[in-house]
Formats: sequence, C-alpha cells, structure tokens
Amino acid sequence: MSFGSPASRRRGSLRHRARTTNTVWLPITAAVGVLLLLLWYAISRDPGSEHASGSPSAFGPADGREPRAVAVSASPTPTVPPPPPSGCVTGKTLPSGVSTRTLRVGGTDRTYVLAVPTAGSQAQALPLILTFHDLGQSTDDLEAYTRLADQGTKAGFAVAAPMGAQGRWNFPRSAAVGPDDVLFAGTLLNELTGRMCLDAKRIFAVGYADGANMVLTTACALPGRLAAAVTVGSSVLPTSCAAPSTNLLEIHGTADQIAPLDGGGAARPAPFAGVVAQSAPDRLARYASALGCSGATQVSRDTAAWQRTVWSGCPSGRDVGLLAMQGAGHTWPGAQARPALGPTSDAFSATVVALTYFGYTPTSGDVGSGGTGTPGSPVAPPLSGPLAPSGSPSPSPSASPVGPSSTANASPSASANPGAGTGTGDQGNPGPSASPSVTGTPSPAAADG
Repeated sequence: MSFGSPASRRRGSLRHRARTTNTVWLPITAAVGVLLLLLWYAISRDPGSEHASGSPSAFGPADGREPRAVAVSASPTPTVPPPPPSGCVTGKTLPSGVSTRTLRVGGTDRTYVLAVPTAGSQAQALPLILTFHDLGQSTDDLEAYTRLADQGTKAGFAVAAPMGAQGRWNFPRSAAVGPDDVLFAGTLLNELTGRMCLDAKRIFAVGYADGANMVLTTACALPGRLAAAVTVGSSVLPTSCAAPSTNLLEIHGTADQIAPLDGGGAARPAPFAGVVAQSAPDRLARYASALGCSGATQVSRDTAAWQRTVWSGCPSGRDVGLLAMQGAGHTWPGAQARPALGPTSDAFSATVVALTYFGYTPTSGDVGSGGTGTPGSPVAPPLSGPLAPSGSPSPSPSASPVGPSSTANASPSASANPGAGTGTGDQGNPGPSASPSVTGTPSPAAADG
C-alpha cells in the first residue's frame, strides 16, 4: 500500500500530484532554520514552565471543496467507552508496516490506515499520531503532500490516518454532514490502545484544512485524550469548547484565500452551508481562554518568513501558539508547490515542526534524508500537569537514541540540538531556511482547505 497516488479535489477538477525527492537544498540552511524555530519555542515559554503531555493506503473519495468554516459546536459529547486494557498489559501487538483496517463505529464500518514502526521501535510503549486529511483528499495524497507517516514512523511514532465518510469530516457535529466523527476518533483510540502497546500520555493529532478543523473539534469534545495537536490551515473552533487540555500550535498562511487568516471569505455550500472561516487569532485566543491561559500574548516577527504569537500564562505549562507564514497560501510549509492553493513557504517543514512539537529531536539525518535520522534526546523538559506521566524524567541527552521523548511538549526547548536540521514536509521540498522564500506556484492540491 502506498500514500502516493493522486486524488481529485475541489469539485473533482483538481488533481493531486505525487512528490519527487529534492536533493539539492543545503543542510546548513535547514539547520539554521531549525535553530531559529527552536529559539522561538524557547523564548515563547514562561520561565520554568513545563508542558503537559497529554507509509499508508488511500483515504476517502474525491469531493468538492470550498472556503473554510466558522462557528460549530462540539456538543453533544458522544458516548465513547473507557479505553480497554492496554496492549502493554495484555501483551497484544500489531505487526510493523502499513495496513488498511476497518472498525465498526455506531453501526457503520469506518476505515483507517495504520503505520507501525519497525519491531525495534516497539520495545517500549509507542507514541501515536492521528492524521486527518482535507475534504475530498485521499490518504495517499495526504501522505505524498506531508510525509507524516513516513517521517513519523522513522522517528518512532505509530501513525493512524482515519478516513472521513464520503471524504469529509463532520466537524460541525451535524447529521447533515455525516456520521459522528468524534465517536470515530474516540473509538479508534480505544481500538489501538487495546491492540498494541501505546503510551497514553503521548497521543497526538495533526490535521490539514478540514482535517485541522476535525482535530480542533476532537480536542474540544474529548478532553484528556490528546496531549498536543498541530493544525495547518484550520478555520473553525467549536462554539462549545469548555475545558480542553490539549496543547495547540496552528500554522497558517497570511495569503490564504480559502481559509483567510483574519476570517471571512465565501460561505460554503451544503452540507456546510452557513459556515464561514473564523479569524485565526480570535479563535486561538478563545481556545487559550478555555485552556485557562491569562489572555496575554507575545508577538514577534522572528524572521521574514513567519510571525509568531504565543498565549502566555497557561496552567500546568500548557501553551497555545500561532505561526503566521508570511505570503503563504492554503498550503503545507515545506511541501511541493500546489498553485491552486496559493504560494507555499519553504521556510521549514511543517511535518518536522509537528514531530518536534511532539517531542522528537530532528537530527542531521533528517536534513540529509528527509526524515531518516535516528531519534535523539528529547526536545522538552519533563512534563507536569494532568496529562504528564508520573515520575518519568526525560531521557538523558547522552543516552542512546530512543524514540520521541516521553515528555512530549508544545514548546520544545532551544537547548535541544539546534544544529540538527529538518527534513521535508513532502518528498520534494526544502526544509527550514534562514532566508525562506515563498514559492508562487504551489500545485493543485487539497482543493479547499
């Protein structure tokens, strides 16, 4: 099974393009970009804060797409049974490699693609990343565009890619859109918990466009299940998000015409009728408030490529951040250009940033081979707070490489190996750059955000 096949997007007229490997970009440039980003993480943290933790097959069918959406509700909270006994206790395991699996949810068969690291990575409990595709996007195309499963498994994560019914996600929690996808996400987490040895404190999520909206809805509806999340090009936070516990980083292009950074844009047709993009700063401020942050922000233009906003004063070391990619469109930083979606920033790889946010330290191998380096020491200090594993210190930086840190956090420390470069968000694009350029011809892709 492969993640690389093309799939039609936006009203079935756009075609996704497979990625090709680019080997000409300079590792030193990428390393400088990683250093800048890690410095941003370091200065964005409150002094002494610790952070709460908390190669696949095809996704769904093609579907039409339209500009991003607005106020939705995470209620009613679905009845997700408690997790079953962990595979760490029962001894259950799943084989390494990529497989497409089916799960019965609410009387409906749902499908997901699971990528499990090599057997050597399974000597300890594995961290898990759920990846959510865009509207009408296939799992093959999500992987070709982001390489989340490829780089994630090489970094020691298990990666599960659920498929939306009819190629879409029910982030508005409306029967008109489709089945209950929060129930699907919760049931999938339970399924994987019982069938393999996962670290319950290192469950993460990444979403692109509508998939990012689904990540936000899940974080609001199932507090305590996700330690941290990275969303790229999201547009909607549920109106009901009373007590989230997930650290959150949003990456968003300032020239996004599908999900405008400041909100607005064209309303979406049925079944998303009436949904309009929310302002990214406003919805993140609302999320930070629900998380218990003080409301104060730190804003800095670290490089010409991005501006960072960090919500400070959050409890238990939690955090919320926004990376506004200057001049970028509705695109995945570091991925191959997709012109229909606007310019693509090559300032850094959003894929490697996400893995770093989840506790993985990029290495020189990530720079030279697009994510094939061995995992290094953790990028974060030991965790505290309700999602933190009790009494589990970070592995020593001098220890033999192990997988992602058991203390995944949303603000990696600059003390982590800053010289380590990063790979690409997809097979054909450069990683971080000290002087990022924004390409003006991204290829037709996930046609709508």
